[in-house]
Amino acid sequence: MTVFWVDNMNIVILGPQGSGKGTQAAFLAKKFNLTHIETGKLLRKIAESDHPLSQQVRAIMKEGSLVSDEILQVILEQTIKNSEGSLGFVFDGTPRDVKQYDLIKSILESQGGKIDKLILLNISEEVSLKRLTSRRTCEVCGNVYNLITSPSPNGDNCECGGKLVQREDDTPESIKKRLATYHERTQAVLKKAAEDGILVEIDGERAPDLIFSDIVKEVENIYG
Repeated sequence: MTVFWVDNMNIVILGPQGSGKGTQAAFLAKKFNLTHIETGKLLRKIAESDHPLSQQVRAIMKEGSLVSDEILQVILEQTIKNSEGSLGFVFDGTPRDVKQYDLIKSILESQGGKIDKLILLNISEEVSLKRLTSRRTCEVCGNVYNLITSPSPNGDNCECGGKLVQREDDTPESIKKRLATYHERTQAVLKKAAEDGILVEIDGERAPDLIFSDIVKEVENIYG
């Protein structure tokens, strides 16, 4: 099998809900010609296609459950294999636990790559609550905007024309539960990344361009 990203970069961006990791991952993908891997979008795409796993994924998403690590492995392996021409990958919000962290490492290592940096965007619970209660999602294409940090230029509508709505679970009570789950599951991932010498912590409570500037400095340090 052709190894097409040896010596290129593979970045993981993690952070609490509302930390802006999706925005920063998109910035990184554009600047460094990386493939942006956001499992939520990948799953929605598969659910709407004739993919062999579409029926199973649709059922899981309808239940509001998380896909198994076996399904995640298939999706990640196919995405990476089909990304020839990419100069690497930026994983947005994945891995969610140590098993997924080891899975991503294994997939990359099987192709001659590795996780170069795991970037953690730190924000307080107060900021997370404020940002998430201001989040709006397009009913048509699924694009996500934020009334505070990244509003749609079309007001209450997405750039595709679809109506922007608030998720039913973006209430303070629901957000606090999701944050607790995130911290509980992610601590072990951060510990392993620190042991591997790839953990970078960045203040995520600033303007997106300032955050991105710091991320770029860390990424460029990979190759001196």
